[in-house]
Parts: sequence; structure tokens; C-alpha cells
Amino acid sequence: MPDYLGAYAPNFTPPGGQARAAWEADRRARIVPRQRISVDVSELEVTVDGDRATARFRQAYASDTLNVNSLKTLDMVKSGSRWLIVRETTGS
Repeated sequence: MPDYLGAYAPNFTPPGGQARAAWEADRRARIVPRQRISVDVSELEVTVDGDRATARFRQAYASDTLNVNSLKTLDMVKSGSRWLIVRETTGS
């Protein structure tokens, strides 16, 4: 979980106006108890403009309790040698 949550920038704003602490607690509750999680990415398109990047892709997420196939967009900013997520949107 620390690595997963560490991929999000300190200024990441969760969708729907949810507080960051509540979003993190929700993510932990969704991820930690799972016996199996797999994520497949396809149709990846990345655009980079200086220290900002956008990744658009189709994500197939499967766990022991959920299967979802959706489009995702990650807006990222370069921080040192890492790219961190500042915004994440999901569509169908």
C-alpha cells in the first residue's frame, strides 16, 4: 500500500470532492483484503509536455470480488525522477 499510495502526488485531489484521508482509507479497504488482484492495461497513449504528462488507457481490473473494464486518464507531474499522479478520471 505505501508504494501504491506513494504514486499519488501530495496535491492529488480525489474525485467527487472526497477528502484525501477518506480516499486513502477507501483504497486500503478495497485492496488489502483481496486474495487476488490483476490489472491489464491496453490502448495506452501517453503525451508529455515538459514536467507534465497524461496517460490514457483501457484498464481491465479483476479481483476476487470485482471485474471492471474502463477507460482511465492519469494526469501526472514529474517530481525529481518520478512521475506522480495529480488527477485520475475513469470513464466507460
